[in-house]
Amino acid sequence: MKRLQALAASLLLGTAAAFADPLPINQLPMYGGRAKTEAMQKADADFIASMEKQGLSRAEGARQMLRQGWAAWGKRDMTTAMARFNQAWLLDPENGNAYHGFALVLALREGTPSDIERMFRLATSKPTVDAEAFVDHGHFLMGQKRLDASMVQLGQALRISPTVRNARANMAFVHYLKNDFANACAWARKAESNRDPLEPGFLEEMCMRAASETEGGTPVSRASPPA
Repeated sequence: MKRLQALAASLLLGTAAAFADPLPINQLPMYGGRAKTEAMQKADADFIASMEKQGLSRAEGARQMLRQGWAAWGKRDMTTAMARFNQAWLLDPENGNAYHGFALVLALREGTPSDIERMFRLATSKPTVDAEAFVDHGHFLMGQKRLDASMVQLGQALRISPTVRNARANMAFVHYLKNDFANACAWARKAESNRDPLEPGFLEEMCMRAASETEGGTPVSRASPPA
């Protein structure tokens, strides 16, 4: 997915800049928890009524808004993406994919790691959430050097969807960062079988390092994190 490819560049944060504020209320996750004016409340009611007129339940309407949000995300239109994720949240706050969207928009806007982490935790705590949320959470944690926690999230993604994209590639890179080259090689092979994107030469390098370890040598690696 395009959103997973873009995440690599945005989530490997050292010290992130503070999330820019003030922003319009619809550009803040969950509308920033701010009190809404009467006009805003009426607009919300009208929006919900428009979903009902289309014969959609609130959960179905939320899924429609999420599709639009991810489409905007793919075009790097973060303003529209955040607005749609907020509308999805308004319709169905138990759909974790809205919080996943919040996390990724915050990441691209250089939000603080604590704010991004909070959104990921909300996403993965909800009963309705796609496996990709766990993949992206795992990737984020890897970027924060929280390797064991990253593996937990990636493992959960694979339990939810055995063919989910990029979980294996990220798992391979986590093992590389842990200097466990045998498992890095094994996971890279699984990633290749699943057609997950890997840095050119990563698989061969990890397997070479694994073989070298058994022979008492350790070649230098120039591996980069997966997309």
